[in-house]
Amino acid sequence: MSPSGGDSPWRNDHPWHPAGGPGELERRGRKALFWGAAAAAVLLPWNGLAAGRPDLVPAGAVVVADLVPAALLLRGAWLRRAWRSRGAARLRFERFPFFLGEPFEAELLLGAHTGAGVVEVTLACLERRLLDSPHGPSRREVEVFRSTQVIRAASRTAIAFELPAPEREIGTSLGGEDARRWELRLRGRAGAGVQAAFPVPVYAPPAERAALAG
Repeated sequence: MSPSGGDSPWRNDHPWHPAGGPGELERRGRKALFWGAAAAAVLLPWNGLAAGRPDLVPAGAVVVADLVPAALLLRGAWLRRAWRSRGAARLRFERFPFFLGEPFEAELLLGAHTGAGVVEVTLACLERRLLDSPHGPSRREVEVFRSTQVIRAASRTAIAFELPAPEREIGTSLGGEDARRWELRLRGRAGAGVQAAFPVPVYAPPAERAALAG
């Protein structure tokens, strides 16, 4: 039986792609390009109307509106260029989602121009907590789990981490003030030009799965 409803938060708490993803920079770049193209398509007939009937649609207003898709397209292009310059890293999940008490297994793909060297790979869980500060209590993210390994920079590399036991109760929880999330971070060293961060779906096992394991 497959888990469902409230026992499967990964179904609706984040737009996960079960196969993995290209990282935050590339995702934001795609989103900006999409909305820039959509805004340009919406404004196209207004530009035509302003050119043919300036008495109905002031050309100045349309020109100002055209700045929105132009800015989005430029930002999208800049983000994608930044993603490529930082190694064009992608992450492929071996399965979806990952559960506490089981291995995290994925494949890391790097761009052709990453360079030689090594890559520091860190799997971490971050939780928002109410902490004291000189200006009074405030919520900040703190690491509640971290595991790091160093691998050689290569076009394809299998990576694996042992996840903590379900008893730690640090599965992904993206709602509320005490939100908790998992991410995989990459940092190139010794000549490898890689820098990236990937949100990863690490959850507490559903009740039926935990019962079988027990």
